[in-house]
Amino acid sequence: MTTINEPDVVVTDVDKIKTKTYGNAGKVAVIGAFPTSEFQIDSFARVEDAQSSLGATTIPEECVSYDCLPYCFNQDNQSKGAEEVIIVNTNYGAETLSYTIDNGKLANALLLLSDEDFDILNIADTISLEVAGENSTVILNPMWNTLKSFVDSQYRNQQPFGLITSMGIDNNSTTGDTTLAAFKQLFHDKGVFKIITTPVFLKNDVDALSLAQSGCWHAAFTAGRLVNQSETGKIYKALKGNDTKSVFPIQTTTGKLDWENLLDAGLHTMKYHNRRLQVVKCINNMTPAGYDMKVERVKNYMIKRLNFTDVFGEDNTNPTIDFVKGLFEYEKELALKNKYLTDMDYEILHCSNDCIKAKLFLEIPDIVRHVRLEVSVEITPYEEE
Repeated sequence: MTTINEPDVVVTDVDKIKTKTYGNAGKVAVIGAFPTSEFQIDSFARVEDAQSSLGATTIPEECVSYDCLPYCFNQDNQSKGAEEVIIVNTNYGAETLSYTIDNGKLANALLLLSDEDFDILNIADTISLEVAGENSTVILNPMWNTLKSFVDSQYRNQQPFGLITSMGIDNNSTTGDTTLAAFKQLFHDKGVFKIITTPVFLKNDVDALSLAQSGCWHAAFTAGRLVNQSETGKIYKALKGNDTKSVFPIQTTTGKLDWENLLDAGLHTMKYHNRRLQVVKCINNMTPAGYDMKVERVKNYMIKRLNFTDVFGEDNTNPTIDFVKGLFEYEKELALKNKYLTDMDYEILHCSNDCIKAKLFLEIPDIVRHVRLEVSVEITPYEEE
């Protein structure tokens, strides 16, 4: 009797594996109000695992953050998506669940994130630009001040990140100019990658995403692209329709907000590349600091590369000036080779067994924003051969 041995093939699902190459900064931190009081903070590579940890038998309709989860893990043919997603739940330990995020809850969530390593921060809710102040005045929402304080503290701790999140703003507002100017002044030096004011419309969907979902989509999209890749002028292949120019049309006589106000303040804006085919592209991904998003991403990336975590704690490391210069020269060579920088100067101020102090100067290549052609035409007669 002949025995036939068939191969035994077993297939199991595992967490997605990402190859960490130079130029990736794809860790996204997401703060949300989820339908559980037992979950506090954790990191996920798959949306299914996040939903299992954060979900309930019935998801309340007002739970905006839970509906955002799939878009935090979005990936498409332009973006690999987030390397990992660190999620913080503002409802942890609450006796009564609340599905809105206020300034106090935001501050507590940021405190939890202060020891985490991430590159992009998103709020799985929509933070309004302005709120009511005293004597019927309108002021900048203090949640933006809370976020900026966290930006600055993490930067000082050599853990810089950028905000990619949604902003609620009324395009009929007559006060928006003042509060937008205050927002721009607040983040005039650093901290913002993309503030989303226009809902995105995925090609295969019937309806546009909510503004909060759109912020999560943009966070995942940018996280999955190399830090030196600008989005200015680029087509979003996964999107159709909505464009900022239609959502915030130019107001020629009323003086109300329009898309140019948003652009001037450093907020993300889109327009149709082809209206008939509903193809949209980024108008100009400038930040409130006045330069393209990729400049700030490269700066943050280089700062993190130069924290030398592999060196700290090594007993056999002798941190002489020559040794430290070698570390800086290695990073400089990599950055120049990959065209992340055009030059990097540094000055070693202090070297000891417990501290390295240096001054750093980065030259980051800018992007081409204008193409101007001077054309002359000469008409020649047609001759048959």
